Formats: sequence, C-alpha cells, structure tokens
Amino acid sequence: MRPEDRDALRPPLRRVKLSDQIAEDLCRRIARERMEPGQRLPNERALMQHYGCAKGTIREALKSLEVQGLVTMQSGPNGGAEIRPISIDAAAQQLRRFLHFRELDFAQVYAVRRNLEVALGISVVGRLSAGDLRRLDENIAACDAAAAGGRRLAGRALELAFHDILCDASDNALLAFMCRFLNSMLRDLVEFRSDSLTEHEAFGAHNLDSHRQLVTAFRAKDAEAVRRIMQEHMCCAEHFMKRLDAAFRKDLLSSGAA
Repeated sequence: MRPEDRDALRPPLRRVKLSDQIAEDLCRRIARERMEPGQRLPNERALMQHYGCAKGTIREALKSLEVQGLVTMQSGPNGGAEIRPISIDAAAQQLRRFLHFRELDFAQVYAVRRNLEVALGISVVGRLSAGDLRRLDENIAACDAAAAGGRRLAGRALELAFHDILCDASDNALLAFMCRFLNSMLRDLVEFRSDSLTEHEAFGAHNLDSHRQLVTAFRAKDAEAVRRIMQEHMCCAEHFMKRLDAAFRKDLLSSGAA
C-alpha cells in the first residue's frame, strides 16, 4: 500500500481546544507544584497574560477543572480558582462510568478484592492506633446490633465499613484507594435478591467472627494470622456474593456515588 493511501485511511486528528490544553497544563501545574487544598491558582488576568488568550478561554478552562472536582470557584475581589481535595465519591463515579460499558460480575470483583484485602490487612499490622482499634470494636458492636434488629442491608454496609477503617490506617494510598473503591461499589450494588434469612444470618455471622479474629490478630501484630484470616474471609464473601443475581452492569451508574 502506498504511503499516501495509508494516510488516507488514518482517522483525522482531533483538534484539541485551547481551553482544554490550558486545563491540562493547569492540572500538571497543580501536580508539579504540589498545590494543596485551599491554595489558589493565579487570577484570570494573570492566566490570560500567561497563556495569551481571551478571558472566555480561561473561564472555560477553569470551568473544566471545576467539573472535574479539582477546583472550586470563589467569587469577590480576591476570588479565583481554589484547589479542593478530590473525594473518593467523585473518583469512584468516574470509574463507574468506565465500568458501565464492561462485562463484570462478582467473580471478577473478588478475583481482585481477595488479593487486595489481604495486602491491605498486612499493610496495617503494627500501624493501627488505639483509636483505630476502638473504631473497629465499635463497628463490630454496631454490626451485632444491626443483626439483632434484623437490619440486613445496614449490617452488610457496616461490615464493609470495617474494611474502610483499614483503608484509613494504610500508608499505601493506591492500595487504600483501590480497596475503598471496591468496597463502595459493593456497598451500592448489593441489592440482596435472596429471600433466605438463614443464608443472610450465616453470612453476617461469618463476617462478625472474621472481623473479631482480625482485631485480635491486629492487636497481637500477627501478620501471618491476619493474612490467613483475611484470605478465608474473602473466600467466604466471594462464595456468598456470587450467589446473588444483582444486575451488576445495570446498577453501576444508577447506584450513584459511594
């Protein structure tokens, strides 16, 4: 094939708007300068001079950053684009939009989760403070109360919250984010279709027992015990979740933010 014929078959390059280029450059600036929540970008006039463009282009770029959740616009004489922390809710919603168009089931989720949760558990051995351990104890007590009151969905959400507490204690930001995202997705997607009260009670009892064992192992700073207990815990959870007939893909977007 002649080079000119190959060129003709290539899709045309998409022209990137100047406002999008500026927004991307500002994103890199925020990362490069390690700007923290509360700090502000230069005002509109300074940005217009720096990029050599009109006010409308700068405002469009800043609006893009605001939609992404990177900044919030402050009004007034000293207003401008203020850096804001990106919440896991916003990040999770973007991932949901991506996953909505992929074929997923609980088996695939747990193929990832069972390994990540084991790594998460090991990562917090020796890092859990007295306050963290107290939160874990309080979570278990709340799960007990939910089970006693027959509040099944509340109990499942609380059981996942136990793992969120471990995310808070981890010093591995990527691992914690991935585990928290999976927890939030499961929390939203668990539309329990099973009518078997006995099955739910058995699963809840297993979760409580595993969580109690984990807290004991955490207090003893026994990494090997944490690894073993978490592996068994994830295998049981996977077995139960795979029996649910939740409309996984359908609910990814409709479930909303975590």
